[in-house]
Amino acid sequence: MKYLKKYATKPPGRDMYNLDGRVSLVTGAAGRRGIGRATAIRLAKEGSDVVVVDKFVVPPRSEESGWQGLNGVVKEIKSLGRQALAFSVDITQAQEVEEMVHKTLARFGKIDILVNNAGASGIMGGEREIKDFADEVWHTTLAVNLTGTFFCCRAVAREMVTRGEGGKIINISSIHGKIGKRGQGAYTASKFGVIGLTQVLPHYQMSYFPSSYP
Repeated sequence: MKYLKKYATKPPGRDMYNLDGRVSLVTGAAGRRGIGRATAIRLAKEGSDVVVVDKFVVPPRSEESGWQGLNGVVKEIKSLGRQALAFSVDITQAQEVEEMVHKTLARFGKIDILVNNAGASGIMGGEREIKDFADEVWHTTLAVNLTGTFFCCRAVAREMVTRGEGGKIINISSIHGKIGKRGQGAYTASKFGVIGLTQVLPHYQMSYFPSSYP
C-alpha cells in the first residue's frame, strides 16, 4: 500500500526513462487518436529520436478534419527537440520494409527500439461467422497484423545483430490475442500469432545477446 500511494503521488510528467541518443521506429503512427502517435510522442518526450511509419501519410477520412497525419506527428516530435523522419510503407511488402530500415540507418545509423503497432481493425469487413468469411478479409488481416509484424521484426532484428548492441522490439497485440471473439476470426487468429511470434523472438536473439536475458 505504501508503494502504491507513493507511485500514485508522483509528480505528473516525470520522466520514466532516459532515451537520450536512442532511435525508435513506430509503425501505424499516422492516426490522430491512435496508439502509434501516442507512443511516438512519448518516446520523443523521453529523449528518443523517432521514425514514424504508416501505409498512408494521412489516414483516409482524416483530411477533412485538418489532421496532417505523419507530417503532423513529425512536427510534434520536432517541437520536443528531437529529430524525426516519416515513411509511407506497406508493411505487408517485405521489400518496402527493408527499404524503410535501410533509409532509417542511412539517416540515424541505428535502430534501438521497434514498436510494431500497425494493424488491420478487428471489425474489418464487418462481424462475420467463419463460414461467411471472404478470402480477402482473412488474407489482408493476417498479412497486416502478423506477416507485416514479422517482416518488421526480421529486418530490424537483423540490423540489431549486425550492430551487436541489442535493442528492444515491442509488438502490440490485443486482448483478443488471448481470448477469442465471435465474428472476429481473422483478427483473433492474427493477434494470437503476434503473441506467439513475440514469445519465440527471444529464443533466436538470446544467442547473440546472452547478457540481455535471464
